[in-house]
Amino acid sequence: MNYKIWLKEFRIPFLILPVLFVPIGIAVAIGDGYFNATYAVLTLIGVVSLHISVNVLNDYFDYKSGIDTATTPTPFSGGSRVLPEKLLTSNNVLTAGILLLLLGSVIGGYIAYSLNFPTTLVAIIAVAIISVVGYSKIFAASGLGEILVALNFGPLLTAGTYYVQTGATEISTQSIYIGLITGLLTAGILYINQFPDTTADISKGRRHLVARLGKKRAVTGFKIVVSLAYVVLAVGVATGILPVLAALGLLTIQQSRTTFKLLDNNYEEIEKLIPAMGNNVKTTIVTSALILVGYAITALIFQYLSLIHISEPTRPRLISYAVFCL
Repeated sequence: MNYKIWLKEFRIPFLILPVLFVPIGIAVAIGDGYFNATYAVLTLIGVVSLHISVNVLNDYFDYKSGIDTATTPTPFSGGSRVLPEKLLTSNNVLTAGILLLLLGSVIGGYIAYSLNFPTTLVAIIAVAIISVVGYSKIFAASGLGEILVALNFGPLLTAGTYYVQTGATEISTQSIYIGLITGLLTAGILYINQFPDTTADISKGRRHLVARLGKKRAVTGFKIVVSLAYVVLAVGVATGILPVLAALGLLTIQQSRTTFKLLDNNYEEIEKLIPAMGNNVKTTIVTSALILVGYAITALIFQYLSLIHISEPTRPRLISYAVFCL
């Protein structure tokens, strides 16, 4: 079997998101003095497995329901097109989805077992598994898909990663707060990518937010979701919940405004929507990467300050002064 077909089915480009979000959760834990390399690797593999699983199972159910054969495909919507193009059989895809779900579940179960099954972590893992199983047939169809994606790629992912790293100690406010940003940005990707599929989705009974609001009002909704991510980031930095250098993520605001303009002018035209969807994905990736870079630089600064024995209360002031000078 051609591995390129499976890479297409797995939608590899979208896997960049968990590859960025898991390290962000780890970075928060490192800032509190915790790091476990084994759990870091296992968490990343488990999260990526579950993400691929939901992609694959969504393809399977959309094909079976007829949605994928009714949509006009774009590079960012309409599924992978592997099943409509008969590149794989539906049984192959279903089997792969189930195996990946099992892999992610086993890894989550092993970590929970290693930490003596803490209630909070077990609940997070359970929500993730239920989300994968019920996404296409229940949550996406009922208009809860965006909320579920925001939770799973947001607070649950970053807080869960933090929880694992710290050995089941108390979850930090920061790990939840930073997840609000990643969750909103990821929900924005799902949101805008639904515009081209709306007619087909409605015809097959899928009533996501764009379908419920109508495209014109949904444009405003998209702007609110993405803008809120920047507001949360700015407030987090201003109040000291997030490190000062996390504000690097605000550098993509203009890029998001470009997406807004493209969507405003083209929300009814599928082909002209492609640049907006592409720009939105790029913005989410760059914003997340910049936040991660901010955490990394902060960690290096704190490490240097600890080597030269600068006291804890003095460090934030020195870091703020350094950022101001830059």
